[in-house]
Amino acid sequence: MADEGKHGVVGHVRRFFWLPRGTPRDPAPAPPLLRAWLRCLVVGAFLAQFTWDEEAARPVLMTVFVGMPMLDLVIKGVRNRWPAFVAAWLVLGGFALLASAAVPALTESLWGEFAVFAPATALVLATFVGVTRLPWPRRS
Repeated sequence: MADEGKHGVVGHVRRFFWLPRGTPRDPAPAPPLLRAWLRCLVVGAFLAQFTWDEEAARPVLMTVFVGMPMLDLVIKGVRNRWPAFVAAWLVLGGFALLASAAVPALTESLWGEFAVFAPATALVLATFVGVTRLPWPRRS
C-alpha cells in the first residue's frame, strides 16, 4: 500500500463502500456470528459481575463483540451489506429503548443492563443474517 500512493488509498476506500462488479455476494454465515454472540454473553456477564469501573466498563460493551464480526462481513462484501448493517443497529437501539421504557429498573443495575443487551445483541445478529439472506435486487 505504501507504493500505491494517493490512488491506492482512494481505491481501498472506494472498495469499502462499493465493491467491484462481479464480486461474489453470498449471505452472511450464521455459525461465526453465533460464536461471536456467545463470546459477547461471556464478556457481558463478566462485566456485570466483576466490573472495575461502573462508568466505563458496562455490559453495553457487549455490542462491540457483535459489531466487529458484522463489520468484517460488511468489508468482505456480503449481500445487502449496508442495509443489513444499518437495520441491525436500528433494531439494537429500538429494542434497548423499548426495554428501558417498559421496565426502567432494568438499566439501574449492571445485571439489568446485561438482561437488556443479551437478547438485543441476539436480535442484532438475527437481523443482520436475515437481511443478508434477502434476494439481491435485479437491475434492468
